Amino acid sequence: MTTALPRYAMLLLLAAMVLTFSLLRPETFATVANVRTIFLESSVLAILAMAAMVPLIAKDFDLSIASVLGFVSLLAVGLPTRQELPVPVALVACLAVGVVIGLVHALLIVRWELPSVVVTLGTGTILTGLSLWYSGGTVIYEGVPEQLTRLGNAEVLGIRLPVFYMAAVALILWFVLEKRPWGRYLYATGASEITARLAGVDTAKARAAALVVASSLAALAGIVLSARLGSGSPTIANDFFLPAFAGAFLSIAAFKLGFFNPLGVICAVYLLATGVNGLSMLGAPAWVEHVFNGLALVVAVGLAHVSSGTARTMHKGRN
Repeated sequence: MTTALPRYAMLLLLAAMVLTFSLLRPETFATVANVRTIFLESSVLAILAMAAMVPLIAKDFDLSIASVLGFVSLLAVGLPTRQELPVPVALVACLAVGVVIGLVHALLIVRWELPSVVVTLGTGTILTGLSLWYSGGTVIYEGVPEQLTRLGNAEVLGIRLPVFYMAAVALILWFVLEKRPWGRYLYATGASEITARLAGVDTAKARAAALVVASSLAALAGIVLSARLGSGSPTIANDFFLPAFAGAFLSIAAFKLGFFNPLGVICAVYLLATGVNGLSMLGAPAWVEHVFNGLALVVAVGLAHVSSGTARTMHKGRN
């Protein structure tokens, strides 16, 4: 019972936040329409936060994920409208872009042993430039095929499809990380790469796969975003970078205490989204969102440090 409270503390905090805003703004916050809006608006961010989370498990950073999202969101709209590719072909091409970027990262970071922060910061900057070049610095929105927008706006049981995409990604990642060897190898690599290697783990392959998964998920997030909005913007990545990493780092303080985990990411992202939504309904100015997300990231990193130490102490105690 003593270990259950910190594990579910973030979930309790989310529930307390929902209750508080519901009491303060029952006519606007505590509505079905607002709940649907929060779930829909944060579904892409949750996918991107899970993309950030995967390499973090092995102590690698992918700072390019938001830029991958932005570039792919432009391609998902531009390839069918400008290059006149069929939508299925365009979407496969977009996912392939994510895979290729991940492979480049794996080569530079794992094979050539370059710092992940420097490499992904560089590729992210390159992608930002390519986004401006491809779009001409303007939003692409004319002639977007309905076949694409249906993927982001169709409903099942009153819930938009992006929410289901997010849930599917979270469940698949949870299964792979918790039930499959690659997940165990990845966590072992993050705990101590040298020890994992001595135990027979192919740490290079585990890290390389994580980098490819991260870019692929970021590309998926870009596709879902363009399908939902029916447009692509060259500057939209700026809105996703900070909250994505805040959600990824906060996950370490939820459910699987001391370890990055997809269920924790979902809880963290919706904690942030609920806070921003509730504050805006209370009349907070627009700049509060940036301050809120920035503070959340700082708190998340602190919690990551404390929770990581706590988890390892508990693990030693069991042994």
